[in-house]
Amino acid sequence: MFWAIVLKKRTKLFWATGSVELFIGRVVVFAGMGVMLLKFYSLWDFMTIDFYLSALKQPQMPQILQPDDYYNIGGGVLGILIAGVFILLVLYLKKVLEAVLGGLEMFYALFAKRPLFIHFYPIKKELEPNQIKILEQQFAFYNRLDNRHKRYFRHRLATFLFDKDFQGREGFVITEEVKILVSATAIMLTFGFRNYSIPCIKTILVYPRPYYSNINKAYHKGEYNARLKTLVLSWDNFIEGFRIEDDKLNLGIHEFAHAIHYNSLRHEDISSVIFVDTFNELREQLASNKDLKQKLKDSKFIRSYAFTNDSELLAVVIETFIEAPKEFKRLFPDIYAKLKQMLNFVFTGY
Repeated sequence: MFWAIVLKKRTKLFWATGSVELFIGRVVVFAGMGVMLLKFYSLWDFMTIDFYLSALKQPQMPQILQPDDYYNIGGGVLGILIAGVFILLVLYLKKVLEAVLGGLEMFYALFAKRPLFIHFYPIKKELEPNQIKILEQQFAFYNRLDNRHKRYFRHRLATFLFDKDFQGREGFVITEEVKILVSATAIMLTFGFRNYSIPCIKTILVYPRPYYSNINKAYHKGEYNARLKTLVLSWDNFIEGFRIEDDKLNLGIHEFAHAIHYNSLRHEDISSVIFVDTFNELREQLASNKDLKQKLKDSKFIRSYAFTNDSELLAVVIETFIEAPKEFKRLFPDIYAKLKQMLNFVFTGY
């Protein structure tokens, strides 16, 4: 399974042609056509003028462009053509290099089950002082990080905030606290990923309390809508799950886990591949080991909602992993290890 994904990813990356390459390719084609047209027009111009002058027996008429001008223009367009070809070659070599390095990393991940590296930010963004204060006062995961990883966390959080559109519903006002705590939850879950922005989320809607859905005629605490790229949360339920850290109920973690799962299924970066592949291993383990699955159900450690379907299983076990890691590791060490591998969670407390 893993090797099939690796080969698919490498082949796709090697032959991929991005919008930049398409644009430059079109410029090169049109520049080449321009050179040929100028050369043709120059020759045609001289032929027709000489023909009419000889026919009329009149002195040669002054030309707007002299012969050298045509060659200068043609030379300029030819220069653009050569430059375009050179840039196109550089971009192609970049693609080849990415494919080779990506293949090497995939080979490394086959054995290590984690990306070769996670953090690389030539230019780091920073939060405002009041935003940092909210993190320090209300987000325990952030406070357990060392100073270097706190800096990485703040950069990722600032990037996530810039990328997402927060909207309040039913009169709910989006404050800095709302944006920081919701976004920090996403950054926490993807802090072991290299690609952390969760592009399948564009909008985050926040209701003051559980909201009524006209689709299924029921009240909801939260949901993820993949078609609209929208995550929806009830603030009352979000903050309750957030402030009670060890009850294994956390609306924000649950809904972001759904979004991360969906995002990973549709992307082929190294973190997504490991996430999906490891979850598939967990599903197969529970399907083949009936005793383990029954033990998990009987323990009541994982709430019964997890066994609704695979998607809910993933969201619930991630909730439990984040909020009760020590107990999880003691009771179900194999499942715990799979979740730690999925999220690449090598942080204090895990």
